[in-house]
Amino acid sequence: MRLDDLLSRRLVVLTGKGGVGKSVVGAALAVAARERGKRVLLVEVAAPLEAARLLGGPPSQGRETEALPGLFTVNLDPAAVMNEYVRHVVKLEMLARRILTSPIYRRFFAAAPGLKELMVLGKIMVLEEARKHLSQAPLWDLVVVDAPATGHGLAFLKVPLAASAAVPVGPIGRNARRVLAMLRDPGRTALVVVAIPEEMAVVEAVQFHRLAAGEIGIEPAAIVLNGCHERRFTDEDEAEVLRLTTEGAEGELEPGVPLPAALRAARRQIRRRKLTRFYQARLRRTLDTPLVSLPFLFREALGLEDVRLLARKLEAA
Repeated sequence: MRLDDLLSRRLVVLTGKGGVGKSVVGAALAVAARERGKRVLLVEVAAPLEAARLLGGPPSQGRETEALPGLFTVNLDPAAVMNEYVRHVVKLEMLARRILTSPIYRRFFAAAPGLKELMVLGKIMVLEEARKHLSQAPLWDLVVVDAPATGHGLAFLKVPLAASAAVPVGPIGRNARRVLAMLRDPGRTALVVVAIPEEMAVVEAVQFHRLAAGEIGIEPAAIVLNGCHERRFTDEDEAEVLRLTTEGAEGELEPGVPLPAALRAARRQIRRRKLTRFYQARLRRTLDTPLVSLPFLFREALGLEDVRLLARKLEAA
């Protein structure tokens, strides 16, 4: 995958199994675009921990907030998005407040299938289409969306398809069709599936890829295999680690570092690297989609410099 191709779109949607690091990958992609001079908006959906913390920026509190010069973040709360939509449609604030405080409205919003997802996707479309007041140039050069995990992600993306068929007339059906057209437009939108080199994450990535293409008509543009263990030993080193382990070698690698503990750590690294190679080969064999690998970072907590490192890896991919 060339980053040029991915960043030529106006909207990049990331999805993947929970815990695969979608937020980190999204932040890295946003930083890579920002380093190219793009004005970027990173969108999250009801995220308990916002990606702004990785960039050194403040929480967005539901508004587009600048985390770095030219890079903004926003965390969309579905209820707040729905309230904004009601105010936009009703116009009169007093009447809008009566609707929003009505128990009937609250029950309807809680129970209506797919309504939250459709409202959030509609808001993302509004953000992607936003224009500057004077020049009418796009407000954002790129919108990166950290979508729900694959367990909910397929349902999230299928909502406009179902709504456009179920509601053939009226503003909701019309907006659903506009959202679906946006998602299906390969020149405008890129879908990126994120996984890690573990069985369930890779299985879900493959299933999601096939279902997105087959059921929604959206062909993923790339697979990102995050948290890959890079090679640290030569073949000779690996053979020596195995020999010393088999012989039960004792002693210290250096003062305070027992050799058996160092050998166990080395064997774990070798095993994880082999698993990384296995799942890289499996994804390449199974899917005809560009694959990008990002390294596992040995950190207690990630920060801006780590995100920049991953952004450089994306550039080099």
